[in-house]
Amino acid sequence: MRKKEMDAFMKHIDKHFEQKDCLVLHPVVDNGIHIDVLLFAPNEKYPFWKLVTMGASDYKMPRVPNTVGFNNEYMMFVDQDVDLNDREVLSWYHSKLVLIASFAYYNKTHITYGHSFEWKNEDPDDEMIAAFIEFPQVVPNIDLLRCKIGLAKTVVCLQVVLLNKMI
Repeated sequence: MRKKEMDAFMKHIDKHFEQKDCLVLHPVVDNGIHIDVLLFAPNEKYPFWKLVTMGASDYKMPRVPNTVGFNNEYMMFVDQDVDLNDREVLSWYHSKLVLIASFAYYNKTHITYGHSFEWKNEDPDDEMIAAFIEFPQVVPNIDLLRCKIGLAKTVVCLQVVLLNKMI
């Protein structure tokens, strides 16, 4: 993302989360697509952690009929009781979000709401085995869904919902 696009996107996210104090997590390795993650702490209006990608939308997905857009960013909401100040815990959520945010790019495909992902879990103690892509319904203003960041570029903001295995 160019600086002007990042500024427009961050302004959009700040407005809808009603906070401006995010931490920007930069990728350790850049494998063709640079995806930062914005981390917002719980606040009074939205008492949960908010992780938001910034850069996934640089990949313009292939055209398909009846879609909400072609440039996605993704967000994940995490319970405030989860300690995202713990680097290992934050790294786990960060890796799941970036895995999903980079899927369309690496597979040269189109992702939109209603899609799901499953992954092989090497860790027997890890209950998370899948994710579902949804509209960010926890934020009541539907304007969060779309963000115009350039003359010809509108970003669609979608929510990643992690799914547990059935026990």
